[in-house]
Amino acid sequence: MGLLNFPVQLTSFIGREREISDIQCLAGSARLVTLTGVGGSGKTRLAIQVANGLSNTFADGVWFVELAPLHEPELIPQLVAHTLGLHPPADQPVMESLLFFLRTRQLMLVLDNCEHLSDACAHFARELLSQAPELRILATSREALAIPGEMIYPVSGLSRPDPKDEALSVKRGASHIQVLMDYEAVRLFVERVRAISPDFNLTPENAQSVVEICRRLDGLPLALELAGARANVLTVQQIAERLEDRFTLLTSGMRRGIDPRHHTLRAAIDWSYDLLKVEEQALLRRISVFEAGCSLELFEALYSGELPPEESILDLITSLVNKSLVVADTAGRAQVRYRLLETIREYLLEKLDQAGEAATWRDRHLTLILTRAEEAAPKLVGAYQQLWLNWLEEEKDNFRAALAWALESGQIETGLRIAIDIARFWEIRGYIPEGMAWIERLLAWTDDSLPLIVRAQALVYASFMAMFLGNTSASSAYGKEAATLAEGAGDEGNPVLILALSGLDSAARMAGDYQTAFKHGERVIQLLRASPKPSFFLGMGLLAHGDVALELGAYDAARAALDEGLALAREDGDAFRMAHAFNSFGDLARYQGNFAEAANAYEKGVALLRELGAQHDLAAIVRNLGRACLHLGDIERARALFLESLSLHQAELNRPGMAESLNGLAAAAIVGGMPTAGTRLFAAAEAIRGQRAGSVWPAKRMEVDRYLDQARARLPEAEFQSEQAAGRAMSLEQAIEYARNLPLSPEVAPASVAISEGLTSREQEIAELIAKGSSNREIAGRLVISPRTVEKHIGNILSKLGLTSRSQIVRWFMKRGVTQTSG
Repeated sequence: MGLLNFPVQLTSFIGREREISDIQCLAGSARLVTLTGVGGSGKTRLAIQVANGLSNTFADGVWFVELAPLHEPELIPQLVAHTLGLHPPADQPVMESLLFFLRTRQLMLVLDNCEHLSDACAHFARELLSQAPELRILATSREALAIPGEMIYPVSGLSRPDPKDEALSVKRGASHIQVLMDYEAVRLFVERVRAISPDFNLTPENAQSVVEICRRLDGLPLALELAGARANVLTVQQIAERLEDRFTLLTSGMRRGIDPRHHTLRAAIDWSYDLLKVEEQALLRRISVFEAGCSLELFEALYSGELPPEESILDLITSLVNKSLVVADTAGRAQVRYRLLETIREYLLEKLDQAGEAATWRDRHLTLILTRAEEAAPKLVGAYQQLWLNWLEEEKDNFRAALAWALESGQIETGLRIAIDIARFWEIRGYIPEGMAWIERLLAWTDDSLPLIVRAQALVYASFMAMFLGNTSASSAYGKEAATLAEGAGDEGNPVLILALSGLDSAARMAGDYQTAFKHGERVIQLLRASPKPSFFLGMGLLAHGDVALELGAYDAARAALDEGLALAREDGDAFRMAHAFNSFGDLARYQGNFAEAANAYEKGVALLRELGAQHDLAAIVRNLGRACLHLGDIERARALFLESLSLHQAELNRPGMAESLNGLAAAAIVGGMPTAGTRLFAAAEAIRGQRAGSVWPAKRMEVDRYLDQARARLPEAEFQSEQAAGRAMSLEQAIEYARNLPLSPEVAPASVAISEGLTSREQEIAELIAKGSSNREIAGRLVISPRTVEKHIGNILSKLGLTSRSQIVRWFMKRGVTQTSG
């Protein structure tokens, strides 16, 4: 299948042929292979090369997971799931979802930079390997994971001349230059020098210095690359001289407990750092507070006022990029993003601390992140929400670093304000468990100095997060505490009281207590109308209230609330909210029997969510569109939509969602003339959903019962009961396989299908409508398709039946005695 998400390598890979062969052999027999070695030894590049050679041996591909930016051990499963394109439902543990996905997959995970999360990575790898028999893991770390079955492969420096080998003395002349070029370290250094000085060649005059550089740097690729990058300002002889000074200093100053090889890499970085101007050193230290790198604009905001007028941040960063100390990512971006290699960033954080600047610059970073969170919050509910969601996605590691510093430094209020401002990002992008964890950790450290309103707001969002996670009791408890605080704050607490009541509304709805939810919703809307809160809150309140009214069967009240909510969403340009409204309008029309209207509403919502890339919400509305199409008699399209919904839910391991999609496929089977298959699938879906049961709308229950009644009427009771028993015994995997493998033709075809003579169900529908005297435009309106599509179907009908006119279609149809519409 290939490498599915590996970073593009911009420079050539040199050497390591033996290592690649060895590791590929190990990976064939061991399920966990860990490449160990000092930072900068080339473990990541080597792992990528190994994976490239193995990519075609894994049916489900080889996936790269970068752990360096992650400092929260509990987020490892979430990061891996996100890398694999999984979006587990909020109420399902991420690890459970990941194990379910990997259990039947044949793939390799490359876990890069495990050392700072060693214990957590070891536990994670052990758990995966114990339950996913076809999984292989290739890890890179500065130390072994130390779990049973692990094969450890030490990665040292590139091959380099041995100082004891007199036969390789460069003093013997030019004939030995080629021999030296056979050493990987020499070859790498020479190639990197040539990249900036194309005229450079290894000669008898400079070979001794090159050999010295390779030896002194222990052949470590990162150190060699940094050294080579200075060849535009120093000769290789000068580079060798400077390195010797540094190594002497670091050797004499080695501390206990530090791997000696680290000092060689530190020497290379020290040397590069010492070459910088004072202003460059200061900027480089301070850019290290950005966990995930930063844009030029973001760093300029952090660094404002720190430079004299004659200095430019852009000029300084350009200089640092040219000296290979800062990486500029430009591929596929509208704006360049600057980042540091992990080892260099660790080195610079130490320098920042040694300079006594760490707390100051982490504080400035925290303040900057708060400012950006406050800027993003209102944009997440407007016309540019997708741009801001994408921006937050890219900056999420910086937000994590800021929240961690807020906890470490005791700046709890600032941390909570950030969490409150980006709560909608966590919700939409599926980071709800992480958001909940941050809010709860911050709330645990609050005291009486925290403003009451901030605490109440945090409790409100904790209530919402708990609701999304399916924790009804926690949601209700947080909501009640927030409401109590807000009511005690008087008029100042009204905005928070509104949100708290909204949380209680959602908790009641989740528990199936629609009457209580309806009462809370009425009060929320009443308070919002008297409040200066932005239209977003009133719009959300109206949409939620409309959904509750729909659940209660109060269709007039539902329509009124949804109409106003949609109008406000359009006014704000909030596409996500508009899609929510269209989905609710579709439900309303469907439950009132207006299936063409329902399909139209769902189509609008689907289009918006596809544009936003909101896969989680798209799965549900695609399924609803399938239900509407089924009522309209378009069995083929309904089945295709149910299968699409099923695939989307499978990608995020959403078991309740998969059960609902199976329900749709069951209904399609029954309508399509396969009552036994439909009966079995309905029972399977009900059993699967029962494992995570929640409230079921009465109208939805009636819809299911209607299809089951149809199946029951067409089957002997014993067979009906037998199929239900077989369905209840199915696992989720068995039910999905069964549904996907159902034939398009029924086991006992109704007359309308048996006489079709090769017509599809859609073509037969159109033939029937022609026989009833419908025009092309009327057929298009009835089936919710374009007149052009109708014309195309008619052409297919005429061709398949060997006919030449509509009147012949009417006669063909009537000869077979078909008198009622299909579906």
